Amino acid sequence: MSLRDGLARLGLWRLSVIVVVLAGAIAIVALPGLRAFYFGQGTAPVERAAAVLARVPTQLAVGASAPESTGKTPVRRILPDGEGRIRVRVSDRPPTRLPAEGIPAGWTAKEFVGHASVELVRDDTRLALRLRSERSSFALYRDVVVDLNEFPFLSWSWKVVLLPPDGDVRVRAADDQAAQVYVIFPRWPAPTRNSDVVGYVWDSRAPVGTRVTSTQAANVKIIVVASGRSQAETWRVEQRDVAKDYAALFGRPAPRVGQVAVMIDTNDTKGTAEALIGDLTFARTRAESMETPTSMLR
Repeated sequence: MSLRDGLARLGLWRLSVIVVVLAGAIAIVALPGLRAFYFGQGTAPVERAAAVLARVPTQLAVGASAPESTGKTPVRRILPDGEGRIRVRVSDRPPTRLPAEGIPAGWTAKEFVGHASVELVRDDTRLALRLRSERSSFALYRDVVVDLNEFPFLSWSWKVVLLPPDGDVRVRAADDQAAQVYVIFPRWPAPTRNSDVVGYVWDSRAPVGTRVTSTQAANVKIIVVASGRSQAETWRVEQRDVAKDYAALFGRPAPRVGQVAVMIDTNDTKGTAEALIGDLTFARTRAESMETPTSMLR
């Protein structure tokens, strides 16, 4: 074999390797299963999930860095229960004694201003997260993969104890709320820089039904589902068709859910707030009655 033939064969071999590598890269980007395997969608370290919380909290813009997370816990894939629901519990391992201060099992806290004040409590037969904020801002989040084509309905229970009196989701300088629930949609191929967020908030001033783009990040759309003190100190059970909300807010079908978060903040208005939040539950069908709490003590 001549030197020329050898070089030709070597070039062909290199070309074959390049083709295989390119084909593999395309497959990883195109197929959800391969993306999950290589990049850990739904099973990635929880530190990676924090980068997706664009406006969660309000102080972060897309791609901005954030303080270190606290309360790191191993990620556990949440599977449908016997009733066909995906339940994101306030704690994977409820403590034997309540109240129990600290970040509950299964969640990670992200402190943006001040320190997270979190405890598990029993309130009116519910096991709930109690969030307190004093000129602070923090979120609790966790990974959960949900196909909204199958589980479009999200329900949860919450109670506001203390609202930031001047909070208003429509005003950047007053964008504080006592109770907030977020659904995060990582979008490929750059989930940490190109994710959509749908937020449901209990606002102090904005009327129920208000829909706004976050004053902090254009990729975050917010719906006010409760407002004011008229129902403070009372448990409310909310239910939303997240797939429908996403389509209305973003103008396209919803991708898979990648994370959920709950949040409280009073850093803009320099006030205080307190709220309790129960389990979050994704379901296939709309519940006919919302009388049954979504977060019962187990």
